[in-house]
Amino acid sequence: MERVLSVFQLNEYVRRTLAADPMLKGIRLRGEISNFKHHSAGHLYFSLKDEEARIACVMFRSSAQSLKMMPRDGMRVVLS
Repeated sequence: MERVLSVFQLNEYVRRTLAADPMLKGIRLRGEISNFKHHSAGHLYFSLKDEEARIACVMFRSSAQSLKMMPRDGMRVVLS
């Protein structure tokens, strides 16, 4: 049987699944920032990449406001 989910339902499922995974508690990611965009609403959009993979990221305005420096393409970072 084919199951059709809304975008919200899929996001909630993924959020709950990741939040319940003990391996992902306190995880930190290391990589290089690319495709950085600072949206007029204050959100930050970028990719985090390494030699083998890339993941799309967003930092919402509420978190971005506390940054001591603005990220930029090419920065090597550890995210928590």
